[in-house]
Amino acid sequence: MIRILVKLSSFNPNDMIRILFSLLFFTLSTIAGVAVQGQQTAVSPDKARQIDAFMMHAAENGLFNGAILVAEHGEVIYRKSFGYADFENSVPLAPETAFYLASVSKQFTTMAVMMLKEEGKLSYTDPLSKYFPAFPAYARGVTIRHLMTHTSGIPDHYRLGAYKPDLTNRDVYELLVKQDSLDFRPGDMYRYSNGGYVLLAMIVEKASGKPFYEFMKEKIFDPLDMDRTLVYDASKPVIKNRAIGYNQSGMKDDYEILTTGAGGMFSTVDDLFKWDRALYTDKLVSQKTLEEAYTPTALNDGEISNYGYGWGVVMADGKKTVSHGGSLNGFRTYIGRNLEDQNTLIFLTNNGGAVANQEIREGIANILEGKPYDMPAIPIAAELNRLLMDHAPKNAVKKAKKRLKDHPGKYKKDEGNINSLGYYFLGRKEYDKAIAVFGFNIDLFPDAPNVYDSMGEACMVSGDTAKAISYYRKSVELDPVNQNGLNMLASMGVDTSGLVKPVIVPVDVLEKYTGVYELAPGFNFTITLDGDQLMVEPTGQMVSPIYPASEVRFYSRLVDAQITFRMDKKGNVTGLTLHQGGNTEARKVK
Repeated sequence: MIRILVKLSSFNPNDMIRILFSLLFFTLSTIAGVAVQGQQTAVSPDKARQIDAFMMHAAENGLFNGAILVAEHGEVIYRKSFGYADFENSVPLAPETAFYLASVSKQFTTMAVMMLKEEGKLSYTDPLSKYFPAFPAYARGVTIRHLMTHTSGIPDHYRLGAYKPDLTNRDVYELLVKQDSLDFRPGDMYRYSNGGYVLLAMIVEKASGKPFYEFMKEKIFDPLDMDRTLVYDASKPVIKNRAIGYNQSGMKDDYEILTTGAGGMFSTVDDLFKWDRALYTDKLVSQKTLEEAYTPTALNDGEISNYGYGWGVVMADGKKTVSHGGSLNGFRTYIGRNLEDQNTLIFLTNNGGAVANQEIREGIANILEGKPYDMPAIPIAAELNRLLMDHAPKNAVKKAKKRLKDHPGKYKKDEGNINSLGYYFLGRKEYDKAIAVFGFNIDLFPDAPNVYDSMGEACMVSGDTAKAISYYRKSVELDPVNQNGLNMLASMGVDTSGLVKPVIVPVDVLEKYTGVYELAPGFNFTITLDGDQLMVEPTGQMVSPIYPASEVRFYSRLVDAQITFRMDKKGNVTGLTLHQGGNTEARKVK
């Protein structure tokens, strides 16, 4: 299980001080506590001021550590950075700081393919077998277009376990070519595949006769004066003024692989704006070619996938927006472009999940459109930390609960950050505060196994073995693959052989759970059945198995997350609840 925190066996109190710093648990009520650099223009002063207040609020409350650029009608109205490129050395970010782009790189890969297509060096209908004859016979039915639209059936190499430092495209190819079959018949469905995009980068090399990094520099970056953008290759080039990646808890989680096509690029908000502006011209490819890239994909059965060539495509109020996000290691990135109004939002961050991604996208879009908007909710962990500075632990928790009750829209329950705060106090041996914080988390998230695991550790460290056993037992009941909980119980002499019991759910019940569940506008969980194995695919992410803890509750072995399916009185599945850093409800839409 991937846990949100390191446990005390590898714990350094100084690390947790940096964690606290990275989460911006500040006592200051002004932005003086956050490193800020940048500018805002006078093109739309009112909107720029609104965006600045919005982003200051996010940064002050641990919801943004990165660089952001906003353009309206093709003109930059806001450009600023908040926080730190290097937490350990307190190096501030700047708008010129380069970030790893993660999957925002995919639109550049498809641009390379489109340029080669216009040059007559390849065709979208070329089969995979033309470039990789060693693939099994199924490759004859997979086209370049299938790869670009995530409809190829080529599996995501991360799902196959292909992750290691210095992972290369060749490593991915050698894994994929060994697969006996596709995930599905090409064109039957949309399923995000990083592996498909690695193959696209390799096809660009074969069609152009040049290394991918060289082609991108010569054909795209240099012509657009994107002098802070590059494809990170095996030479491991030194990148000046580059952000280091950290996870949400402030632990270093930097980019460490060498694959290209699916990711592999570094850039800045300024260079990405140059890219945005170039896409309204014919400088790289024709507008006719780009229009095809911005068109949703028709599947074999006539259903529509809202993904074009490296871009997600959404129509709202008669206007088309194309966008893509990225997420790997400590980096979260985004570019969104309203093609009708030429409004653009770009943000690049390096603090893992500590970013109000959806809230920022929706809030700034509403500001630009002159619509009402809400400030991102404040993590209750930050407020609890402030309260603990002036009040006894029990009183602080009582006040935090009252704030949640009295101001439900102002504060948000944030399991991960509350957990981080508990470990901060545990590392300082302030056991009364740690136990109060973990207890608060249990009250808020009674179905989350990690909160009981953390409380078990606090009780054990503080000398209350009986309570530690009780909490560890509860953690394992909720998460049967919680190896840490099992190990800790065994270390205290508890027989764990009967704790984990296999749960078998009939296939006809599993079939009822299949469908599409909307967690947020534009973000769904697609639940499918592979034989008798239930699978989940978040929008833009890889498909992965989930396992039953009961007939209605399932858990992931890849991340600390559980899903509970909800039904009406007639037994019809109406939605699900995601238990991950809180409880998020999703309705079944298909």
